[in-house]
Amino acid sequence: MLSKPIGWSIWIFAMATLAVALALAGRYGAGYVVFVVPPWRIEMSMMMFVFLLLGLGALAYFAIRFSVLAVELPQRMRAKQRERERARIVADLHDSLRALFGGRFDDAEKLAKRAMSAKEAAHEVGDDLRHLAAALAAWAAHEGGNLPAALPYLANIDSARSANMRDASKAYMLLAEGRAAEALPILQSLAALDPTNIGVLKMKVEAEIAAKAWSDVLLTLGPLKRTGLMPGSVVDEIRLNAEIELMKSRPSQRELLLDTWRRLDTVTRYEPQLVDALAARLIALGLSNDAVAILEETIDRLSGEQWSPPLIVRYAQAEPDSTLAQIEHAEGWLRRQPRDAALLAALGKLCMRQALWGKAQSYLEASVALSPSLDAHMTLARLMEQIGKPQEALRHIRRSAELAKQDQRGRTESFAE
Repeated sequence: MLSKPIGWSIWIFAMATLAVALALAGRYGAGYVVFVVPPWRIEMSMMMFVFLLLGLGALAYFAIRFSVLAVELPQRMRAKQRERERARIVADLHDSLRALFGGRFDDAEKLAKRAMSAKEAAHEVGDDLRHLAAALAAWAAHEGGNLPAALPYLANIDSARSANMRDASKAYMLLAEGRAAEALPILQSLAALDPTNIGVLKMKVEAEIAAKAWSDVLLTLGPLKRTGLMPGSVVDEIRLNAEIELMKSRPSQRELLLDTWRRLDTVTRYEPQLVDALAARLIALGLSNDAVAILEETIDRLSGEQWSPPLIVRYAQAEPDSTLAQIEHAEGWLRRQPRDAALLAALGKLCMRQALWGKAQSYLEASVALSPSLDAHMTLARLMEQIGKPQEALRHIRRSAELAKQDQRGRTESFAE
């Protein structure tokens, strides 16, 4: 587009050229024009005819221009009014946002509601503003603790363009109110439309965990991890918890449980928490031989910081066909972890099961010397009763009671904090 100075220069040049052309035509032009309409005859010079023609053209132009402006005037007035209304709606939306982020939720809701109900916002071209105002009013109501008012606001959003905004907001609010079962179908639809939406995937995992849909949790974690926007350690922790819960909820069938465990990847398969959950189920089903085999396979792989005392405790709870084989295996671990109190206590229990009273007493006393525990002292009390030392048994019972009180006091203080 030409700038204004250049445009004016072109117009001046054109007018000057036209003036020169007309002057030359008037000086050298000898022609004339004759109009005959019987019984009249009109004769005029060519120059006069040209000026008359130009005048009539200009008059027609301005008459048409004026007529068009007169016809368009009501429409222009309405457009100006709509523009002023839109400006007021936008101002209300800005004020509502400032109030929302400033913590003045009631004010934010009122401003958004006014913007949503304005005449222009109800007009077809104002749908985007109306839907944005409805979403703001819903969030303000939700943050102000008024969910029953928030959801009806979202119901005013009825266009396909704003559907994702409406559904994601509704799912978030339902989740915040603990209504995961209602939020989950909405989130499933949103995830199907946009599989890389990190916000939707996070909410979907949260809803699936609340609904105990552990298989769905595992399916959602794949795309969630691929986005790279959620720490891998967090994703791995959620996956492990889902696998553990799945293991706990599997039908009580030996082959199904073992097959599920074997199909896991190596890292997950030997996670102590998962193995502990599986061993607990097998022991409860009377499958201690399988539990011991899995525990031994797992513990043999552990070393250093990976060492898991809870697995040792679970190992002592299993009652397979051969307790002597258990003792032998556990004593092998003791050479690697000679100062592990849980392992010493477990060996003491296993030796008691085989009536090896001397070894049991030695292991248990070594355990409480390293780390006094209620379980080890109670086991020692049972051992002392078994070998006819009631006074020693009483002493360990008292020590167990003291430890129980200390533990209870610690839990109370932690709760108070």
